[in-house]
Amino acid sequence: MKTKRLISITTVLFLMISTLFFSSCDMKKGDYAIQEGAAAFQRKEFDKAIGLFQMGLSVECSMSTPTVYIMISNCYSQKGDYDSAIEWRNKALEITEDSENYLNLGMIYRIKQDDETAEKMFRKALDLDPDSAPAYASLGALCITHDRIDEALALFEEAEAINPRSGIIQADLAICYARKGDFEKADEHLGLAEDYKAENLPQFKAEIESLRANHP
Repeated sequence: MKTKRLISITTVLFLMISTLFFSSCDMKKGDYAIQEGAAAFQRKEFDKAIGLFQMGLSVECSMSTPTVYIMISNCYSQKGDYDSAIEWRNKALEITEDSENYLNLGMIYRIKQDDETAEKMFRKALDLDPDSAPAYASLGALCITHDRIDEALALFEEAEAINPRSGIIQADLAICYARKGDFEKADEHLGLAEDYKAENLPQFKAEIESLRANHP
């Protein structure tokens, strides 16, 4: 399950065209480039999108500079150029600190297999937003990878308190309890994970059954 716990960057702010609709009377010169960049992103023309976003930054536009920096970062993430993605997210953080940006940076560092830095980013995200269930869950997933099960369990319990209907949180709670040998609690949370339609549920079930079969 290790690769499945490298939480997907689909939770990263990948562009929503609807957020870029401006009324014609409000459109500034840079807004047209940003809007065209968003359309290019949707077509997976990431290099073109990067150029358009940078063009939008060079003239007056309605969107904040950190937001456009994050859009550029998203393009690089989609291209698999994670170093450039990190560079542009850090540019945004130099202007304004943001919990979601730190969270997404942590996800990128996990993909780069730099869990030490990823953990720092997740903790920064929690410092800025102590009610972020995704930040607790991301940190919990990292702890599971490194077999820090008691710590992971506490983090997933915090995430569950904030968002009890998250299937993935319930599935990871099931894994934590199974790792601790408490299969009654594991089955309880696995049932909730199924109720809340957790992704990759068969793989969670398979891991728990393997743990059960090998439990002394």
